[in-house]
Amino acid sequence: MKALLRADLYRLLHSKFFYILAAVALALALVTFGLLVLIQTLASEMAGEALGLSVSAFQRLSFDGTVGYFSVIASAVFICGDYAGGGIRGKIVIGCGRREIFYSKLILSAAMSAVLYLIGQAAVFVLGGIYFGWEGVSAYDTVSLFIAGLSMSLAFAAVFSGLALILQKLSSALVFGIVAMFALSLVLSLLSAAGSAVDSRAFTVFCDVFARLTPVGQNTALAAGADDYWVHTAVSLAWVAASALLTPLRFKKLDLK
Repeated sequence: MKALLRADLYRLLHSKFFYILAAVALALALVTFGLLVLIQTLASEMAGEALGLSVSAFQRLSFDGTVGYFSVIASAVFICGDYAGGGIRGKIVIGCGRREIFYSKLILSAAMSAVLYLIGQAAVFVLGGIYFGWEGVSAYDTVSLFIAGLSMSLAFAAVFSGLALILQKLSSALVFGIVAMFALSLVLSLLSAAGSAVDSRAFTVFCDVFARLTPVGQNTALAAGADDYWVHTAVSLAWVAASALLTPLRFKKLDLK
């Protein structure tokens, strides 16, 4: 297992795509910060007073779904690239267990997702703290939201690394992952709109519960102001555990192409 991790880490650190993703993540965080500053400036000029935005608002805005799409791309390129180069088949031939191969990929995919998430959060806390200040910001809410977001990032990595390992082809993993993200986001938007129109407590509860059952829904809920952080954290870690348990069972029976 240690040898597999070292080999995967070496391959990751010597590939360009991860550094490109990290640069894009930082660029998007800077763009989001710039837009937030612009909105506050324009609102102040029009209303004659500050809009009252804070680091907390900036932190919420950082949950824009990009981490999920980054996880799709990172897992697909990293894992399917190893298929294309014959790396996974070669590891199995020399006696490496399939379960250990998956866990090595899972750990590295989780690390990539966490780094991409932390890049955005670093921009939030450094730039947001400098510009907006920390007055009135709840330390508990800030830390809890940070942990919930980190857990959600790990859930994305777990799901999409398992998907990439099973699908094997880069194009299939990318298309399936991105379409799944988009489709689920669309369903959640439709349910949210229906919940506003349908006067039913049971339907509203169903929509709220359904939104928290997937990392995509959690991302949307946290961005919208949900404060049940530990529920989100627990559900995300459940996705990680489920992927860690179920993917090796499918990978064990998979015919390698």
